Amino acid sequence: MDENKQNGSRVWLWVFVSLLVLIVAGFLIWFFVVKDRSGNEKNSTSTAASATASSGAPVSISQKILTNKFGWLGGGAEDDGSTIIDRGGAWVRPHPGSFVWDAMQKSASSEIDFTLADQEIQNYSKNNVAIMVTIWPFADWDQQKLTNPVACKVGDNDEFLSKNDKKGRGAYIPQYRCNPSDWVAYQTFVQKIVERYDGDGVNDMPGLVMPVKYWEVMNEPDLQYQNNLPQAGESSLNFYKQGPDEYAQLLVKTYQAVKKSDTNANVLIAGAAGADSRMLNFYRQVFTNAEALTSFDIGNVHCISNDRMTHDFNVAAYKKMLSDAGVTAKPIWVTEAEAFYGTTGEENYQSTKTSVSGAIAAGAERIFFTRYTFDDFRTDMSKTNSGGTFPSAEKYLEIIQANN
Repeated sequence: MDENKQNGSRVWLWVFVSLLVLIVAGFLIWFFVVKDRSGNEKNSTSTAASATASSGAPVSISQKILTNKFGWLGGGAEDDGSTIIDRGGAWVRPHPGSFVWDAMQKSASSEIDFTLADQEIQNYSKNNVAIMVTIWPFADWDQQKLTNPVACKVGDNDEFLSKNDKKGRGAYIPQYRCNPSDWVAYQTFVQKIVERYDGDGVNDMPGLVMPVKYWEVMNEPDLQYQNNLPQAGESSLNFYKQGPDEYAQLLVKTYQAVKKSDTNANVLIAGAAGADSRMLNFYRQVFTNAEALTSFDIGNVHCISNDRMTHDFNVAAYKKMLSDAGVTAKPIWVTEAEAFYGTTGEENYQSTKTSVSGAIAAGAERIFFTRYTFDDFRTDMSKTNSGGTFPSAEKYLEIIQANN
């Protein structure tokens, strides 16, 4: 009887040990195989509704890049910034880029799809190019909830609609372009994208090596200010269908969301399309909102060959506008810069060189060029460049080396 009990105990012990081994093995298989395949640890992007974030060592932008004053507009699925490096730059401003609310989130309850944004960040990181991101606050599904969404619709010929993309940007801006109707959903979106790319080592994009620390709140809201024509005759380029009071609200709300996720992030106000009175008056009106005055870290102006009289990429006039509003201590970036007045590559090189010097003397901290070749004579910038024979890479290097 005692021997039978002993044998029974041994059987039960063997069963218990076997079960324990099976449980441990199952856990190890789940942890190292199933979990790994789900993307929780090693996949850098996800094709599902939401790519998984991970924790790791913090990353930062090197001092060498921070001291470089120059970058270019970029864009397209294959752009890795190599052309920028060849010309001596270190920065890129994807335009319009992948950070479009409509493209990243299909409803307020949907997960954010980081696939294209992750790829954009990874592409430029291959060549150690720092990214300045433009946040586009438009989602057609959100805009449809507005009281009068038709008033927010741009014309069918707008060049940033996906159907009109002749340049192969691989990105678009939705057709309805007013402030969000659901501010909570929008600010949540902004907080999540900033957190994923801030480089603090917490909930970052897997494999992140180049963080995003500069965020621009939309682009050229002043371009069609007081000129929003009926849809049938509307311009083919209209980034915003509202006015300065509404943009002030957008700036404040976006700034709050960015800083909530990353207090060290830098927020750029949208680039002024130029320095004529209509455009600068837009920002003068924005700054009547006292909160808007403190809701950006960096001023922002553009020059699309419209500084013939000043040769400074419009920086001096923009700086005076800021000063008149009481803003005297903020840096100024020129995030679209060109001075192409000539009929030859050499003439455009000379005018660009003069405007770069003038802009820096007037206070520009960083400059993003719009064209890679000085003999690029396109008038429709939505088309691709046919190339040229002028030694543009060498000439840009001369400009950058003389001013860095």
